[in-house]
Amino acid sequence: MKKVIITLLLPCCMLAACYNEGRLVVNPAPLAQYQFKPTEARMLETAKAYAEAINQNLKQGAIHPGLYADYGVALARLGCLEQANTMFNNEKAFFPNSTTYVDYLISTFTPNQASDKHIDTTKIDLKTLDTIHITLTPEEASIQRQLENDPEYQRQLKQQLKEEKEQKALATKKAKKELAKAKEKERKAKAAAKAKAQKEKEAAKKAADKAKKQEAKEAEKARREAEKAKKQENRSTKKTKNQSEQE
Repeated sequence: MKKVIITLLLPCCMLAACYNEGRLVVNPAPLAQYQFKPTEARMLETAKAYAEAINQNLKQGAIHPGLYADYGVALARLGCLEQANTMFNNEKAFFPNSTTYVDYLISTFTPNQASDKHIDTTKIDLKTLDTIHITLTPEEASIQRQLENDPEYQRQLKQQLKEEKEQKALATKKAKKELAKAKEKERKAKAAAKAKAQKEKEAAKKAADKAKKQEAKEAEKARREAEKAKKQENRSTKKTKNQSEQE
């Protein structure tokens, strides 16, 4: 069993719970039992509660003080030291005024990772917490066995798995629908662009044909005027010649 250091976690948990007023999944009352019966299973439950609270806060766009620090302590208690150190760094990044206290948490829980200043404020994947190996107390193991043999528990578990499968199917269906919608939008945009380009091409061709006709018309007009001027010149020359002969 990992070393129990719960006295640091509880005050911080209480602080976060006060700040969140309903956002935090774990209620202040049950938190007290972690101080007196700090088992790994209970700590994992606490970690999941804080992870859910952090994700909810991220979704709402505002992280409350203490969440990352509390989550980091829970992870450290479960042996996930690198992840815990990252959560401590997150707390300091969001709330610089907490640096002194968080540095104390780091020196207590993750001293070997203290030089790592990495932060990660993306959504927490709760499935990763299910991969953490914990040791159940005899009492917890007994309860677990009872639950596994309880038909109602098995029914609820099957129902939960069914709902998760349905939710996943709906999410997949929604994603496919959105993808098809995006492809259709892209197809229409390409078709519109192609039609626009064709229209512009036809307009340019018409303009070129019109310009060509206008050029031909002006050239014909210039030719006629030149021919007319030449005839006029010939008549003038002939008239001048006749006058000279008469004289």
